[in-house]
Amino acid sequence: MDALTLKQKLQHIQSVDLSIDNVEQPYELALYMMKHIGSPDPVLRDELIYVTLATWIGQGVFSEEQLRDVLQLSLDDKHLFYGIGEQGTDSVFTRTFSVLLLPPILSVDRERPFLNKEDIAGIHHRLTTYLECEKDVRGYADDKGWAHAPAHAADAVEDLAQSPYLERTDLLELLHALAVKITESSVVYIHDEDQRIAHAVITILRRNLLEPKDITVWIDSLHQGDKAENRSLLETSQMSLNMRLFLQTLYIAIRTEEAEPFPAVRSMVLQALGKEK
Repeated sequence: MDALTLKQKLQHIQSVDLSIDNVEQPYELALYMMKHIGSPDPVLRDELIYVTLATWIGQGVFSEEQLRDVLQLSLDDKHLFYGIGEQGTDSVFTRTFSVLLLPPILSVDRERPFLNKEDIAGIHHRLTTYLECEKDVRGYADDKGWAHAPAHAADAVEDLAQSPYLERTDLLELLHALAVKITESSVVYIHDEDQRIAHAVITILRRNLLEPKDITVWIDSLHQGDKAENRSLLETSQMSLNMRLFLQTLYIAIRTEEAEPFPAVRSMVLQALGKEK
């Protein structure tokens, strides 16, 4: 099925509130959607393919086996890692909308568990690797719509962090992967990336599996980029701004949290912000 035919079919389905009553083979249609999930057409990619897939996943349209297949497709080299390392190309849309399928799938797993420990470990490995390797951090890409890799990946981390299979070391690895995006030096974030990453960090902290020293070391690590060699003054300034914006957003988000470990984290964040002055 070509992109135009798929677009027309999905527009018709959305006109009847995404009902699958007249969709003979929704899973087969989902496979076609996965082939076009990186379309540079923002209507097809975002408003039609992503919305339809996320809605159907949440509605229980797919069997557990089919959900597993969609999950594996989203994580494979033709989706999550398609063109990885490229900057400014359309390949970013395939990667960022593939990673955005993880939250609805993981949400289903929380309601009725069907993923085992090995499945979660596989998602964890692919997601942390993706966060560390993604170089295209554009937010809104002109007339092609949202790319938003840091935000989409952070949404996936927020859902993954809730898995009971993840232990202290797993959560630390997620934090360190997020740090790569927090300390981005090529751009200044202006599309709420700080909010989405902060929500992911808060979810990790709410597991209350980390030791105080873990959190201190992680926050301190955000400053290590300042010491990197071969970085221009502009890059250093942009990295510092992104880091400071994140810390401020995190502080505001946890300012009324009294459960452990948040009172201590607030003090750590204030101390880190003091170093930025």
